[in-house]
Order: sequence, then C-alpha cells, then structure tokens
Amino acid sequence: MSRKTGAIGMVVCFALLLMAAAAQAVDLSWWSHWATQDSKKIVLEEAKRRFEAKHPGNKVTITYYEKKNMWPTLRAAFTAGSGFPDVFYYDIDVPEFYTAGWLADLSGAIRWENIESYGKAFWTRPGPGGRTGTWAIPVEASSDEIYFNKKMFRHLDIKLPANYAFTQDEFKDVVSKCAKAGYAAFATGAADREWTALYIPTAFLLSKLGLEDLKKLSRGELSWKDPRIVEVFRYYKELVDLGAYAKTLTSMTLADAHRFFHTEQKACMFPVGSWYTGRAFVPPEKGGQPKDFELGLLNYPLMKDAKGHGQKFLSVAGSLAVAAKSPNLKLALEVANAFADVEVGNMWMAQTGIQTGIKTDPARIESPIKWYFEEFGKVNKSSKWVDLTTQDVKALMKPGMWEVWVATVNQGLPNKLIGPDEALAKLEEARLKGK
Repeated sequence: MSRKTGAIGMVVCFALLLMAAAAQAVDLSWWSHWATQDSKKIVLEEAKRRFEAKHPGNKVTITYYEKKNMWPTLRAAFTAGSGFPDVFYYDIDVPEFYTAGWLADLSGAIRWENIESYGKAFWTRPGPGGRTGTWAIPVEASSDEIYFNKKMFRHLDIKLPANYAFTQDEFKDVVSKCAKAGYAAFATGAADREWTALYIPTAFLLSKLGLEDLKKLSRGELSWKDPRIVEVFRYYKELVDLGAYAKTLTSMTLADAHRFFHTEQKACMFPVGSWYTGRAFVPPEKGGQPKDFELGLLNYPLMKDAKGHGQKFLSVAGSLAVAAKSPNLKLALEVANAFADVEVGNMWMAQTGIQTGIKTDPARIESPIKWYFEEFGKVNKSSKWVDLTTQDVKALMKPGMWEVWVATVNQGLPNKLIGPDEALAKLEEARLKGK
C-alpha cells in the first residue's frame, strides 16, 4: 500500500471516528428551581462543568424555574410520557413523583461515601410497587429557623435570653412589642406557598409535644383534641390577635416576605428555612439583604410543661433526581454523581451558607459569610436536631389531611377567618375520616 493510500485511509478513519462521536454526543436537559438564587446557581454550574469535562462532547442545558411553576409542567410531561428533562430539582413537596415510578433509582449509581448517611437515608424509601430505592441526591439540607432583626430588637428593648429561646410568656411579650410599635412580628407571605404560615405553630407543637408525639399527631394516631394541642392552638390565636402577621399575608409572596423583612424592615422576625441565606446573601440589587442589615437567629420558644424543649427541625430540602425513562439515563446518572464530591459540598456551604447532605471538609471552606456560620453555631450549639421539618410533615399525613392542615392553619387561623376550636374540629374530623 502506497503512502498516499495509507494517508487517505487514516483521514477517512479519523473522519468516521469524529462522526461517530458526534452522533453519540447528547445535550442533556436539566430543570432546576432557584431561578432567583445566584449563589446556588454557581454550584449547579460547577457540577455541570465537571460532568462536561469528564464526558467530552456531551453538554448539559440548565433551565431555571421557580418550583411552583415547575411542578405542574413536570407533572404534565411525566404523565404524557414525553417532554420531561433528563435530570431535575426535586424535594418532598411532590412525594407522588417517586411512587409513580418517574424517578430513577440511584442506589448503585452514586458515590455514596461522599454523601451524609442521613441524606441517603432520607431518600431511601418504598417507591413504585413498594420497591425500595434511593430516589435523589440530597444537595440542600435545611433547618427551620426564626431569624430576627437585631437592630429592631434593640430599638424595642427586647432582651435576648442566654439560650436564644424565649419562654412562652416572653415570646408573647415580644410579639406584643413588635405589634404595638407598628411592625408585624413575622414576615410571612402565603400567596405562593402552602406552608409559610405553618412554621410558627409547627415549632410550638414540636416544643410542646416532642418529636415522637408530633409524628403521631401527623400520622393520625393522636387526637387533635388532646389538651396539649388545644393549649398550643389557643396560645397561637392570642399571638395572631396581637397582630403577629401583616395584613398583606395572603397577597405577599415568599420573595415579598424576604424584602418585607430585610429591606423594608417592617417585621421583627422571619420564620423560614435556613435556605433563607440562598436568597438573602446575594447583592441587594438582586433581592438580597442590605449590607448593613443585622441578622440574628433564635431558638424555638419554650412552651409550658413541654417535652420538646431544645428540639429543632432539620431535614433534606432541595435535591437532584433523574428521570427513570430518560433516553440518556446512563449519562444523566453521571450528572447526579457529579454532586457526590466533598469539593462540591464545600462550594455549596461557602457560596450559600446553607447546610448540605453532601459531605464537607469545614477546615477547607473559605467564605465571606463565615460570620454567619459562627452566629448559626452559637445559637444552635445545644440544639437537639430532629429529622423532620415543617414541610416534611406532609409526607407523614394520610390523604386529605395535609389539605385541611393548610386550609385551617396556613390560611384560616392567621387570617382570623376561624378560631382555634373550629380549626381543631376540622382537623379532628379529617383525622377520623383518614383512618
């Protein structure tokens, strides 16, 4: 064979290889919540970069949503069997997704040694047909916190307890002082979330009952007429009547509530998940808190004659799942696996200030918000973390119970549409129907 013929053959072979590679390369689709949270986007874009570097020629396109808009679109696509992404943001808001068989089992596809055991355990549960699998990567973990405006507390002469937890009577005084000064006690907006006004009453129930009895209550194994629960509801109604919530509660969105708290500074406190920092620790022009805003944290109020003092909610929040019927399933699993890395966990903490289900190496985390880590650690040094959050209660409730819980406690009570006894009667009726 001549040199010329050989050279032509090599060129042809090379061209064929390029064509084959091009034919195999795919553009993976990834839908994610956090459209307005740039600090989280930085981490997601890093995971995308790592995947693309490891799999040359393949690309990932991330489309950002607010999850309230993403869920119905995603549900419709899965129901139709087409138009769904390869990978997507997932959380416990829609537990029916994994039981329907729409999520791939990640059990054998992820470097689980780089994931916190509680994070894997959270998503390891019975799926379609009762088959147990692990359905998501726990990117974000979150505790339910009560943030407060330090400057406002000083102005109102509100003294902090040494343990950052007011007694039941002291907390009522705090709410009263805020309301009398013309502020809402809580920066809560329920226009676009069904759980934002649930933080305070659920924290009261945890403090009063303790975790085990709260779980029994959520599962329908404990009556809503239990005297302890009646006491909590009547106390909560006293706070509502004092002016705990803004009159704009029903028209204010979650994003509005953030601004209401830290920019407009019209509320003393903000009960919300620790993912608060993902929205607040961005430049003010992008909706973040002002640079001179003095942020503090509280522990839950200590209810009288209670079993749950010191207990605090902590659980997995925003996660990443893979579509079970993705035409690019093997590569999609590799996108998820890109998160199973200590360096990614460190970046998440440094950028967002939010807990994560990915393992981290704190000694290697460099962040401009170390002051927040210190504040968080100081307040929570004695916290007894429990594996539940206000939002997770939904997964414990029987069909129909969550809807009544939302209607009575996220809407009815804080808006003064019903009283505590009527709310409890409706909840007890729903509990008995659910048996």
